[in-house]
Amino acid sequence: MANQASARGEIPVSRVKILKPKPFCWARDAKTLENYIFYLEQYFKATNTVTEEAKVMLATMHLSEDAKL
Repeated sequence: MANQASARGEIPVSRVKILKPKPFCWARDAKTLENYIFYLEQYFKATNTVTEEAKVMLATMHLSEDAKL
């Protein structure tokens, strides 16, 4: 049973491929920004990123084009 999820539905992290968030380009569309923030939050949970410093660093790494300014 080592390859199966636990009774609580947990999947061992080593078995899950965590996709990195897509880069965020500046957009005047609120939905695009909301989606970016949502994907970042999911990424932080999946990678167990807990400190604000690490979250800011990862979020800024995924900015592109005018969003980096």
